[in-house]
Amino acid sequence: MVVITMNNCPPKLRGDLTKWLFEIHTGVYVGQVSAKVREMLWSRVCQNIKDGQAVMVYSFANEQHLEFRTHNTEWKIRDFDGIKLMMHPEAPEQTEEVLPKGFSNASRRLIAGRRKRSAGSIGQEWVFLDIETDGLDFERSRIIEMAALVADETRIKLSWSALIKQDKALSPQIVELTHITDEMLSGGIELGCALKQLGDIVSGRVAVCFNKSFDIRFLEREFERNNLEIPFGKVIDALALARKRVRDVNNYKLGSLAEYFGISCKQHRALSDCETLYRVFLKLNEI
Repeated sequence: MVVITMNNCPPKLRGDLTKWLFEIHTGVYVGQVSAKVREMLWSRVCQNIKDGQAVMVYSFANEQHLEFRTHNTEWKIRDFDGIKLMMHPEAPEQTEEVLPKGFSNASRRLIAGRRKRSAGSIGQEWVFLDIETDGLDFERSRIIEMAALVADETRIKLSWSALIKQDKALSPQIVELTHITDEMLSGGIELGCALKQLGDIVSGRVAVCFNKSFDIRFLEREFERNNLEIPFGKVIDALALARKRVRDVNNYKLGSLAEYFGISCKQHRALSDCETLYRVFLKLNEI
């Protein structure tokens, strides 16, 4: 389900939207379209609405079962531990919790423990996900490797990865970045088979990604294309978590965060990135 609301909508844009969606009220468009069509429509809205305002809400594989976007509005989207909230324009900007001076180390550990308990992390089992693609273009790029790692706070319980067969050669840049070659992919498995295996691992577990808007978006598209049920329930974005809890880093790349926490990184591959993500996530939960 997709819902788009707009004001000051140009007639041409209105005509484009009504080709795909029902206009159930002035400026309110509703329909059921694929992820590709949804992204195409939103891109068209942002390019043509000029001084108007737009909001889009659509079904998504997260705990809220929905995602939303805004354009030209004063209302701001905020991510709170994987839950999207809308900050009203009159509300003050939220800042990271800062402990007052004078708190002892014991007090800090106590507060961290309360935060972990409130987040339900004690005794929690997660599945850490990562994919490698042959590019960053959502419309043209393909998944070439995917990996999952099931773990709790104390140990890794399961590791899985799969190379995906391709019918097109990789670019030299992607080979250099991922260390994955066409010869390696020739011995891979079909994407549909890999998705079924991944779905069995993810089902019933809380997923953790790094920049979930990239990984989950690609995976959601492929599950839809292969007519498979999307297995994701709650999805935690470790990147959003890091941006709220870590301030003194040059950038928020996974490797930079690992270095910040003194975690050694292995070769840039899906499974090794899952292992790095797991250790960084545990450190983030301690803050």
